[in-house]
Amino acid sequence: MLTYLGLMLTGSIVIFALYGLYCARAKHLPALRERAWLTAGLSFVLAVVFGTVLARISYALLMQELDFEYDGIEALWYLLEFDIDNVSFFGGAVGAVLGVWLANRLTRKGAVAAAMDAFAPFGALLVALFRLGEGFFGSYGTGANLPEGSPFAFFPFALEIKVDGGYSYWGWAIFALSAAFALLWAAVDFAFLRKNRRTGIRFSLAAFFLALTQVLCESMRKRGMLWLFVHTEQVLCMVVVVAALLFWILRSPASGVKRFLPLMATGVCIGLLVATEFAIDGKLFDLSHTVCYSFMCAVLAVIGVSGAVAVRRWSIQK
Repeated sequence: MLTYLGLMLTGSIVIFALYGLYCARAKHLPALRERAWLTAGLSFVLAVVFGTVLARISYALLMQELDFEYDGIEALWYLLEFDIDNVSFFGGAVGAVLGVWLANRLTRKGAVAAAMDAFAPFGALLVALFRLGEGFFGSYGTGANLPEGSPFAFFPFALEIKVDGGYSYWGWAIFALSAAFALLWAAVDFAFLRKNRRTGIRFSLAAFFLALTQVLCESMRKRGMLWLFVHTEQVLCMVVVVAALLFWILRSPASGVKRFLPLMATGVCIGLLVATEFAIDGKLFDLSHTVCYSFMCAVLAVIGVSGAVAVRRWSIQK
């Protein structure tokens, strides 16, 4: 655990230092250069504080962990018990973003939205760092077993898990897949979204696509936050996806039915995803996990296209 914490802390310091360097050298937006290093340092501190607190509190609230009726005010002491099984990655991510936003509000007179855009790829790097760190915790970072002879039975798609008696099986390497998706988005952001873009587009796109890919990963995860058989953080990620869509659509110059087509398509896709989850759990249809996850990828791709259409309509608005 100490090794994990040391690596996460060191990696976070490096990422926030890069964020400070990026802002200090932002020639295209002078406002970002204002107090760049102070903002980066304060962002790190507040991200750690808010991220840690919200990761624990969000889990306790979502999983109804606190029993005030039985324990009274002493139930709050349970919040001090930290373990990989009683924190929410989603809550931690929200807390980190809140910390960065507040740091920019406190240290800069303006350009807060632009500063959050600048943070988007570094936020993706943080997601990659902490998702990769889940590999320290065994089954928490892995997913369902792959079928015998699966073509994906190799790293980084899957991880060979050895058990007693010399037996081994391949499980989805969720920690590696989640990190790979986040690294891919960071690369896309740095390569194509750095300059001459509408304010807010980088951050909202990062939230949309990071959450969208995590919908798949959370479905495949073996352990985690569950409401019966429903993956809690998968639902929360889909809420982020829909929120980003609404953000773009409500600011789009399009009118009539055409304006809401991306949202309507996403609504249909959500229904298909729910049916797929029932099929994966064996409650609907008799389909293999390979078929179910392949179909889920196709449906998520449609949602991705819907998001791309919505953000393009919004971004070209003058």
